Amino acid sequence: MVNWLIYIRVARAHTLAMSAGPILCTYFYSRLKYSHLHLKPFIFVAIAVLLFHLATNTISEYRDFIRGVDDGNIDGPKYRLVSGIIEPTKIKRLGTGAFSLASISGIIALALSSMILLIPGIIGAGLSLFYSEWPLRYKYKSFGEIGVFIAYGPLLFFSCLYSLVERVCIEDMLLSIPIGLLTMCVLLANNVRDYAFDRGRIKTLPTVIGLKGSYTILFSSVHLSFLCIPILIYARIIPPPGFLVLIAWPIIHLAIKQMDSPKFVDIFGIMQASYCNILWPILAYLHKAQ
Repeated sequence: MVNWLIYIRVARAHTLAMSAGPILCTYFYSRLKYSHLHLKPFIFVAIAVLLFHLATNTISEYRDFIRGVDDGNIDGPKYRLVSGIIEPTKIKRLGTGAFSLASISGIIALALSSMILLIPGIIGAGLSLFYSEWPLRYKYKSFGEIGVFIAYGPLLFFSCLYSLVERVCIEDMLLSIPIGLLTMCVLLANNVRDYAFDRGRIKTLPTVIGLKGSYTILFSSVHLSFLCIPILIYARIIPPPGFLVLIAWPIIHLAIKQMDSPKFVDIFGIMQASYCNILWPILAYLHKAQ
C-alpha cells in the first residue's frame, strides 16, 4: 500500500498554501473589480499553478539528493531523500507526473480562453522545470529568489487574472508585487539558514552576497510588502479595509528572534500565508457588500 503521507512530506505539499493564497487573492480581487468572470479557464490555470509548484518541489528535492546538496547534517525538515524514507526515483516520478498534469491543465485553459495565456504558460513551465534541471538550473546559480518572485508574483497574478477577465492592466499587476516579495523571502530565509552548509557546494544568494546583504534584502522585502498596502489603498487598487493585512506585520519580530533557529524559515511562510489569507477574505466580503 502506498504511504501517501510520506510523499506529501517529502514533496513539501504544505507549501502549496503559498501559491493557493495568491490564487485566491487574484480571484476575489477580480470579483471586486470586474463584473463578468470566466471561471472554467481560471480553474485549470489554478490547477496548473499548484501542480507546477508541486513539480518544482519534488524535482528540486531529487536533484539536491543527486548532486549531494543535502545530507543528514543539514538543519531543517527531516523528511528529505537523504533520510532514506522513500526511493529517489519515486519522488522523481511524482515530480515529472505533476509537471505533465500541469502542462495538460494549462493546455485546457488555453483552449477555454485565449492563446495569450500561452506566453505566461511557457514561462511558468520553464521556471518550474529549469529551477533545478538542465540547462539553466538557476537554483544553483543564485537566481532562485528572482525566479520565485516572478513565478509567484507577477506571473501567477497575470495568468489567473487574464483567465478570469481576459484583460490585465498595470494597475492590477501592482498587487502582485508584495505577494511575490513575501514568497521570495521564504526561499531567501531558507538559503540564509543553509548558508554555512551551502558555502563551497552551490551558489545561493547568501553565499554570493554574504549574510549581511541577504539579511538586508530579506527584511527590506518583508517591510516593503507591508508598506505597499497603504500605497495600494491610496491608489484605489484595494479598498481601505485592506489595512487589516497589517496585523500580520508583527510576525516579522518573531522571525528576527528566531534567525539562528533551524525553523525560523517557517515564520516567513506563515507571514506570506497570513498576508494572503487576510487579504482575500477582505476582498470577498467587500464584493458581497457591493
